[in-house]
Amino acid sequence: MNKIILIPGMLGAGCTKVAEKLANKLNIKYVNTEKIVKRIVTEERLTFKQLEAMTLSGEINLEELVKSVVLDYLNEGNVIVEGRTAFIVLDKVTDIKVFLFADRDFRVHRISKRRQISLEEADEAVSISDEDRSSLVRRLYKKNWLDPTLYDLLINTTNLKFDAVAEIIKTALENKFKE
Repeated sequence: MNKIILIPGMLGAGCTKVAEKLANKLNIKYVNTEKIVKRIVTEERLTFKQLEAMTLSGEINLEELVKSVVLDYLNEGNVIVEGRTAFIVLDKVTDIKVFLFADRDFRVHRISKRRQISLEEADEAVSISDEDRSSLVRRLYKKNWLDPTLYDLLINTTNLKFDAVAEIIKTALENKFKE
């Protein structure tokens, strides 16, 4: 079966880790903004600085470029699109859309540890990311990113191991196609 899975969520809720674990369980690939930007830079033989300059000058629209690459992945199938990038294609038909969220304190501590920054800096990063994701969904779809009707499944990762979350998604995906 050709699978297309979206895992949008809150910064620090574990979208990347869950996508990585689920991809291993299903033997499919996963992509996010970081991987897509690296692909763009490699294929176009650009440096990150050149890409940034082209974006800032208006020569390219990075969001549209990322969306184009994501659509290619969706057309190929057998892919998990996670994190902020998943919001860009939230309107596309997929097998399952799973929103990951977590307690703010959990997210702040996780981001602080992952990025090796202070709790204050991590709190600011979480606030900025939440607003960015909210405005992205509002701009693209005129919806609230926290609207549960946008997703097939919502999972609070605060007290769950990421491997368990991946297993929940795998089970939900398998059960979705049972009669």
